Amino acid sequence: MKAPASVPASVKWRLEFAGDTGSTNDLVLERARAGEEEGLAVWARSQQKGRGRMGRNWYSPPGGGLYFSALLRPPAAPDKISLMSLLAGVAAAETLGEIGGRPVGLKWPNDLRLGRRKVGGILCEYEPGGGKPGAVAVGIGINLKTPEGGFPENIPATSMEEAGCRLGGGEEMIGAILQGLGRRYRDFLCQGFEPIRKRWEGLCDGIGDLAEVSLAGEPVSGRMRGIDEKGRLVLEQPGGGECAVEAGEVIER
Repeated sequence: MKAPASVPASVKWRLEFAGDTGSTNDLVLERARAGEEEGLAVWARSQQKGRGRMGRNWYSPPGGGLYFSALLRPPAAPDKISLMSLLAGVAAAETLGEIGGRPVGLKWPNDLRLGRRKVGGILCEYEPGGGKPGAVAVGIGINLKTPEGGFPENIPATSMEEAGCRLGGGEEMIGAILQGLGRRYRDFLCQGFEPIRKRWEGLCDGIGDLAEVSLAGEPVSGRMRGIDEKGRLVLEQPGGGECAVEAGEVIER
């Protein structure tokens, strides 16, 4: 399929090092508000205010992982921005699998896993663009090494080193992930979400498993069947039929 004229041949990444900082997502969004074009990527040695989903902190010790954020300006409605997290998960899982020599799985909506233990996560945040396309800060955190004394007890995590993966240099690994992100982003712009959806399901390590999704109201249970065209998790209900879940915390059974 030939790309639309408005779609760039590739994202021209500009990688900057921020040292020890609060949050790379905050830095990228600040630059976006000042008019920065897409392609900016900021990485840090550590984060004091790294964020995960649902207001959680992202543990970001010095030298323990990759912590970086990329700026994209997709010409898509804000209600499609949630698909960027799934797109970024595919790109990161594919690239880390190639680098590390072990398959990296995905858990809905934004976890990267090795042996079904969390090794990384994605957090996308949207900033309206005013007179230009809105900005998406694609934040990616990956555990390269297990800290001395292990991860905090409330974090069921692992690291690439602990899982026996090969490791490259930090800047080299980030560069490879950004290239993968650029390719999948172009796929999305040219072909829509469907190719990403299929690839996400192929990488998900929980398809077919029983799960419960915790929502604000009653929890929803069922067997995970994949994701739909809106990126929602599809559960097969015990009594028959399917339910599509837009948000929540997945507890696998």
